[in-house]
Amino acid sequence: AHEEGYDSLLQKHDAKWTKLWKASDVVIDGDDEAQLALRYSLYHLLIIAPTHSDKVSIPARGLSGQVYKGAVFWDTEMFMLPFFLHTNPAIARNLVMYRCQTLDGARRKAAEYGFEGAFFAWESQDNGDDACTLFNVTDVFTNRPMRTYFRDKQVHISADVAVAIWQYYTFTGDESILLEGGAETILECARFFHSYSYFNPTKDRYEILDVTGPDEYHERVNNNAFTSYMVKNTLEVALDAVALLEDRHADDLAALLSKLDYVETLKQIRVMNEKLYVPQPGGEDGLIEQFDGYFRLEEVGLKELKSRVLIPNEYWGGGNGLATTTRILKQADVVLTMHRFKDRFSKEIKKANWEFYEPRTEHGSSLSPCVYALVASDIGSPDWAYPYFKKTATIDMTGDSKQFVGTLYIGGTHPAANGGAWMSAIQGFAGVGFHDGAFHIDPALPQAWKSVAFTVQALGQRFAVTVSHNEISIAALAGNTRALTFVLNGRSVLCQPGGQHSVVIKEAAAR
Repeated sequence: AHEEGYDSLLQKHDAKWTKLWKASDVVIDGDDEAQLALRYSLYHLLIIAPTHSDKVSIPARGLSGQVYKGAVFWDTEMFMLPFFLHTNPAIARNLVMYRCQTLDGARRKAAEYGFEGAFFAWESQDNGDDACTLFNVTDVFTNRPMRTYFRDKQVHISADVAVAIWQYYTFTGDESILLEGGAETILECARFFHSYSYFNPTKDRYEILDVTGPDEYHERVNNNAFTSYMVKNTLEVALDAVALLEDRHADDLAALLSKLDYVETLKQIRVMNEKLYVPQPGGEDGLIEQFDGYFRLEEVGLKELKSRVLIPNEYWGGGNGLATTTRILKQADVVLTMHRFKDRFSKEIKKANWEFYEPRTEHGSSLSPCVYALVASDIGSPDWAYPYFKKTATIDMTGDSKQFVGTLYIGGTHPAANGGAWMSAIQGFAGVGFHDGAFHIDPALPQAWKSVAFTVQALGQRFAVTVSHNEISIAALAGNTRALTFVLNGRSVLCQPGGQHSVVIKEAAAR
């Protein structure tokens, strides 16, 4: 380095960052504060990305310290992976391959609890073993360590992993991920859920009992909506992966099923997929009950519950937690289900659940605000979404987040919120989604934004996108080799290599 000299090294550094920003930047016209906060978020995602290896991933506090022991959480798959899928699929591949590399650790954890398959770690170490302790917070009454069930009962992590692997495949078309451990990981996650599930003979259905969802204030509940939807999705992608391999890689599939002794398990997975109970919107209000018995809990306002706090920073969950017997939530749970499975619910159902759960959510997690921003945008209420986007994007700039839970320090940067800021802007306000091999763009920009410009990619093709209140414009970038379908505010266009398209937004045209 000394021989090459500072100027040469700086030039290389600058060229590298120029390339990174070209692929990932988001340009907001009309809101300088949001622009700064979003670029801050993107910067942190870029510096913590594992560019050099598929044996590591992104820990929950990035590079900011030893909080959570540097372990990897579900944050990576649910809140950071979308950014990399759209901007840098090579890094996205590293992130999902980390889970494939740590499959044996997930198997060890499943066996430890008496189950089959792969039970992925809540706080995953480099070998996949779980770093999460059984006593994480201090009881406010006894001042003794309180038993928590993050490690034992947040089974949705295996579903988050399986669905993320399949999501990478559908985004990229890279079948090698399935042949290099992805299919095996998905099948082992499905096997775990079959092993974990309870078959209720009276109701002739499988149920997912004794779990903790994202809302950690309510531990060990039955039929948590988010968990059940994710388990169902895992069974679906397991069957989809088998069908794909059977069609295109029959010998590899036969070898895998033999290796895993999976022929009988596959039959069981098919039955469970048909008979798994998944909570549905009910009654005239269209609400999904977060878990069995949630609607029977105490109805109390957030302000009233805060007045019951005995000591600063006390934990609201666990054995004696303030929120455990009430409807107050730590973070988005049903609303996260509305985002993750947005195409399965009507706008009216999503709106009803957003309006019901929003005033009952404490946002005790940095993962929560972006989810409310995403669903608010999806139902056409960007001005509801905007404060949540700002809270997400500025959390590390303002320090407006929990620094302690009881005596436990949980400060540091928030990579999941950084990813959530990108999600809120692109998947929320710009309305970008990718499914069935096509990009769908249905924007709902906040009033402060004149436009937002960014790049996305899928199936090896890259596109520049600009969204304003009146128009959506797309352009194929240099190097594209095939056409890709875009559905722009309801209008389908086929964007060929070198092609450009603009569509007037219907609502704008009506005005």
